Amino acid sequence: MSGDLSLFGDDPPDEPAQPVPAEASIADWLVDAIREALTARGLVTMAERQETIESVAGRPVESVRSLTRGEALRVLNHLTPEPAAQTGSTSAWDGRDEDTWIDRL
Repeated sequence: MSGDLSLFGDDPPDEPAQPVPAEASIADWLVDAIREALTARGLVTMAERQETIESVAGRPVESVRSLTRGEALRVLNHLTPEPAAQTGSTSAWDGRDEDTWIDRL
């Protein structure tokens, strides 16, 4: 056994470590969702779409598929409208049609 032990005392592997593969392409459903969100926003030209995606991703982007999963989710979140916040006067309770037993007290 050699005097140069690895961190956990195991012998070093005979074969060199494989390089970590680049992140795989994002899922088809995510690409479709981004494209639908862009269309819903009225962004139809490639220049408009690319500018919007690059502004959210914070880097130049060649295509939607070149986004990482995290970037794609940020883009989708940015493009998807948030539901309107309900105020006290427009809640489901206040907007009911009929009086309840508590209203009749």
